[in-house]
Amino acid sequence: MVNSPFESALQNPINSLYNQLNETITNRFLGNVSGEYTIADGLKAKILIGADVVGNKQNRYLPSTTSEGAALSGDAIVGSIFTSNWLNENTISYDKELNEKNKINAVAGFTAQVSQSKGAIAEAAGFATDAFEYNNLATGITNIAPRSLANKWALASWLGRVNYNFDERYLFTFTLRADGSSKFGSGNKWGYFPSAAIGWNVNEEKFFQRFKKISLLKLRLSAGQTGNQNIPAYQSLSQLSYFRYNFSNTTVSGFAPNTVPNPNLGWEKTFQVDAGVDIGLFKNRINIIADYYYKKTTDLLLTRTVPGTSGLSDFYNGQASVVYQNIGAVSNQGVELYINSRNTEGAFKWNTIFIVSKNTNKILSLGDGVDQIIPVISAPSIAKVGYPLGSFIVYKTDGIIQEGDAPLTPQQNKNPGGQKYKDINGDGVITQAGDRVVVKNQPALTGGITNTFNYKGFDLTVFFQASIGGKLYNANRANLELGTGYVNASTVVLDRWTPTHTDTDVKAAYQDPAITISDRFIEDATYYRLKNLSLGYTFPKELVSKLRIENLRVYVSAQNPKTWTKYTGFDPEVSLNGQSLINKGVDQGVYPNNKSYQVGLSLTF
Repeated sequence: MVNSPFESALQNPINSLYNQLNETITNRFLGNVSGEYTIADGLKAKILIGADVVGNKQNRYLPSTTSEGAALSGDAIVGSIFTSNWLNENTISYDKELNEKNKINAVAGFTAQVSQSKGAIAEAAGFATDAFEYNNLATGITNIAPRSLANKWALASWLGRVNYNFDERYLFTFTLRADGSSKFGSGNKWGYFPSAAIGWNVNEEKFFQRFKKISLLKLRLSAGQTGNQNIPAYQSLSQLSYFRYNFSNTTVSGFAPNTVPNPNLGWEKTFQVDAGVDIGLFKNRINIIADYYYKKTTDLLLTRTVPGTSGLSDFYNGQASVVYQNIGAVSNQGVELYINSRNTEGAFKWNTIFIVSKNTNKILSLGDGVDQIIPVISAPSIAKVGYPLGSFIVYKTDGIIQEGDAPLTPQQNKNPGGQKYKDINGDGVITQAGDRVVVKNQPALTGGITNTFNYKGFDLTVFFQASIGGKLYNANRANLELGTGYVNASTVVLDRWTPTHTDTDVKAAYQDPAITISDRFIEDATYYRLKNLSLGYTFPKELVSKLRIENLRVYVSAQNPKTWTKYTGFDPEVSLNGQSLINKGVDQGVYPNNKSYQVGLSLTF
């Protein structure tokens, strides 16, 4: 819809799909070299150097015939980024059987890691023709200032580990790491992370020998601390933002601070305790692993928005300034159960693996006496002490306003056909402070089961995955049922309230002043999915060996062919904000897990 008065609001996704040009060329080198030297009996030194070097080049052109490029008369970008990651490990190990009952293994070392990125982008717009695409930026009337980037961080680590084995019955492990990261403040670059573990092979005890059907019984207990430095570089420093301004009728360039330095920024720390048992039955035909864990993460690396009154902002992007801080604490505790069973043996083999887990997440603190954080008022996400990360804060709906009702509603629209809401605190008015509820979204159980069958060269693998009890906020559905704006509408709105059709839970097509975040769009995200199905045949070795082939297998497979769920969105397993601690569980129509079908041939010479 070119030259339409609605061009800025309406888009043609098919036109954009077929006419936009996006090219990405990636070259990658990945490798390592190592050397080992035996100093004495059981004493070895090892050096490893590894590199992961990636070069990305991206070219993009938005033609003037698309909604994205129409206002600019075509927009072209040519960019590249070069990233290198280098790793050096230097270790010395000692492995010695002191006598018949005592064994010791120890490792000490130093490692260094350096990551560096450099990139540049050139852009132009306003082309007389789309024919050149991105190949002649100089013909663009509008030359946009080129951008470049440079980023570098480093990690240095000292490490040590000692394993002691007494008579295959008692096992002890002690480790200590000291990690120094360039990302943190000058006084907080180093973090120290110890751990210890003990194990008892009960089945090796003499008193246990009478339990013939139990081939393995091992008790395990471990405790330790780990660190996290997963934030961008330079976050402890004051950074500058580039911008241009008018001075004496001349455009000049300048810089200004856009962040608050935080010299106290340091490691995010997680303390974890694990207790478990390993059981083998009937000569290990059935293996059971059960674990209980408790994790407490403190000094979380989270961002806070700097008040606008500080005078700081990102001038180039027009965004509010944020600062990374060590804030609050969260806990995770749960149980995991793993069962591996060889159900049949012989010509026909059937093996089953069953895994189930339950995790309970809770926010323990948000720092500085803060009880809750609502990152965006127009979204349902909330971080609240005592609740899991990614919980929702919503109004509770109470049906549709009918003729003669005197409803309570947080919006101005109180006409028949509007949405009614519950007065949670009973004060006679609906407010954000008193009448929204917090809804947990984490699943009660997750797990899967894999069955593998083998018979005379044929193999069949069936893997089912499940998540039970979780919830998602279907923001995509909320937009489609809004009934206003320049967006497509769901067929659900065909069942909307009208004066002649009042027996419905779909509100009328009124132009509401704002979107009200309610529990109407919180859905059960329970699902059962056939994750993988594979059937193959391996040809007999005596046959393929005549062709000088060591192994020959043909197969057909399917990934995600079938899902059973009541969730009305594209996929209950994904969400747009799945990588966000606070905003996970909000589904805005992200691309779902795709179904794929394969036919393959595997050859080994």
